[in-house]
Amino acid sequence: MSGRAQAGVGDFLARLVAEPEFLQKYPYYAAILASMNAVADPSVERMAVSLHEGRFYLHVNVDAFVREPMYLAGVLLHEVHHVALGHLTHPKFKDVAVPELMDLAIEMSANEHIEEPLPDPITWRPYALMGLRAGQSTMERYDRLLEAHRGGAITREGSAAREARAGALTRTGGGVSLREAENLLHRREKAGPPPGDATKKRVDDHRFLRRMPPRGAVERTRELLEDSIATAKRLRPDLDEPDAPGQLLAGKQPGRLVEELTGSVAQAEAFIDWKTALRMFVTRERAPVHTYARPSRRFPAMVGRIPGRAWSPRRIERPKLVVALDTSLSMTGDELAEVARQLAVVAEMARLVIVECDTEVTRVYPFAGTLTDVAGRGGTDLRPVFASPLVEAERPDGIVYFTDGNGPFPNAAPALPVLWILTKPGAFGCPFGARAELVRKASPPKRAKLS
Repeated sequence: MSGRAQAGVGDFLARLVAEPEFLQKYPYYAAILASMNAVADPSVERMAVSLHEGRFYLHVNVDAFVREPMYLAGVLLHEVHHVALGHLTHPKFKDVAVPELMDLAIEMSANEHIEEPLPDPITWRPYALMGLRAGQSTMERYDRLLEAHRGGAITREGSAAREARAGALTRTGGGVSLREAENLLHRREKAGPPPGDATKKRVDDHRFLRRMPPRGAVERTRELLEDSIATAKRLRPDLDEPDAPGQLLAGKQPGRLVEELTGSVAQAEAFIDWKTALRMFVTRERAPVHTYARPSRRFPAMVGRIPGRAWSPRRIERPKLVVALDTSLSMTGDELAEVARQLAVVAEMARLVIVECDTEVTRVYPFAGTLTDVAGRGGTDLRPVFASPLVEAERPDGIVYFTDGNGPFPNAAPALPVLWILTKPGAFGCPFGARAELVRKASPPKRAKLS
């Protein structure tokens, strides 16, 4: 595809989302779409979304919307739902027992709350007898569909079933031949399966939604949502007023979507490899930045109202992290050596200060590549590391805390991000911070196929 065609798609999208009517009706959608990179892609049937090297892309089949212009607005909203609901970036939508059913569930959720025309969309209504309802999350719908599949309510027809259906047509169709019956079935399937059929056609292309997302992808989604919320409120200062149009995104307040995305991350991190969680935590300080010093390419006439973006692979000055070690916990020399090896990798991206603490801070020193002689081994109190003298002296960008979690923690969250790396499973009542366990990630369940 030529550069001129690619630029044309981007310019067209920029004009569409800048239209006063679209901004009035869909301010949050307009802000999200303005932050995406539109590319002409004839390999997709209509549209698709992807994430590559930290950037969100909108793949558009231009010819499809020349033929069906009435579906453009609806499909754009559909793609924004995939992004805002985390379908593209959250691992929980990838490691599932029956991927085909997850494909169905995310399509239902992406189609919900869209009033613009869509091409024969999959919705939850034909599946109401299986327990599906309006307003359910994608995971709730997947669980209901999986239960129905295991009970035999959702199956995929094999060749024998197709031949039986074709044979029935020859008996009831007034002498239609088997070949003609097969052709009739093919035409019906091409036009779209009946409601309730799990193989019904999707609105868009899901090839990128099925891929396991890259490291830090959920964080990029959170940043996109928060930036888009701020942008929409600058464009529409009335959004905070009662009954202002366009206050919802995917049927919810946008801030609620951010909370759900963040909350789901915190819950999932209790089961991910702590090494991955540690690196993901550091990348927050190396994210692309928005700046008013550079005009937006999408909205060049709105200098000072919509920021441009400055993409940088890393900060010039590395962030500073306090790495706290709960010296009361029983970590072997091998475990300490493994922690040191992982911190050595993180030290390439951040400046690390080790803080040893049991019931009080016992030692503070720069990380030098090894952890061999750890002082303390008394009781546990998680509060001293967050005390103002230490934080004010070190002025870190974040705190990483290795602990077994058995000890009092601060009542209020600090004004900086926290990652708890728990050395043993069990309940940990601290209300703030992301979490990971100092264990290997369990093997994902074997993927089953629809019978």
